[in-house]
Amino acid sequence: MKQWGWLLFCWLLAGCVSLSTGGKPERPHEAAVKQTEAKPLPKDIHLVALGDSLTEGVGDGEGKGGYVGRLVPLLSVEDGVRTVTVTNLGKRGRRIVELESVIKAHEREISQADLVLVTIGGNDVMNVVRSHFFDLSRERFANEAKAFAARLDRLVLSLRTVNPDAFIVLVGLYNPFSSTLPNIPEIDDVIAEWNEGSRGVLLRYDRTMFVDVQDVFADRDDLLYRDEFHPNAAGYAQIAIRVHDALIEQKEVWLGSLGQ
Repeated sequence: MKQWGWLLFCWLLAGCVSLSTGGKPERPHEAAVKQTEAKPLPKDIHLVALGDSLTEGVGDGEGKGGYVGRLVPLLSVEDGVRTVTVTNLGKRGRRIVELESVIKAHEREISQADLVLVTIGGNDVMNVVRSHFFDLSRERFANEAKAFAARLDRLVLSLRTVNPDAFIVLVGLYNPFSSTLPNIPEIDDVIAEWNEGSRGVLLRYDRTMFVDVQDVFADRDDLLYRDEFHPNAAGYAQIAIRVHDALIEQKEVWLGSLGQ
């Protein structure tokens, strides 16, 4: 009888240890479900890049696709990302008024995008320079900056109409004009004002972000291509890093809501 009593005690003790909170045993498949709920499956990201020569990657002597091409592998290794596919619609020389037609021509691709990256404005600044080279003034730049901001607002609205959910990123302007515009010593301030106008536009919309790169190129001619306007390979690498870091800060916004 003592032996049976001892066996019964051991059996009861083992049963108590195997019970989880609430007195119910935790089955292996239930544990797997909990683990799956805690860590969502990786997602496929579709990225659409719009804009000018910086989106196209002009000046990238390494042929890696400028900042867009360098951004892809940085995003691909992030937790929660399975693949990154790119539709690059950048073209050299584009000004902001030309992007509306690009959006209309590529509504299908844009409607399916998770991320929309935009570089635009450098050629708009250059247009002011070409049109008023002999009478450039701070006032001319300021007036055109206001017009640019109004066009940017319409551009973001157009993108939102085609795709209400995409996360939109605008890469700001930098100053490559220090040596070419000596008669406008305040050119750094001019570029900063354009950038602030663009930032203000994006603040009116949810799921948007402005990425400032002006400081990246400040007094860094070594980051420019031989035309002293476009970034070189090293310059594009710096832009990609800056955009990646900014995206990671907002990762829960643009990645966390995908597929919900």
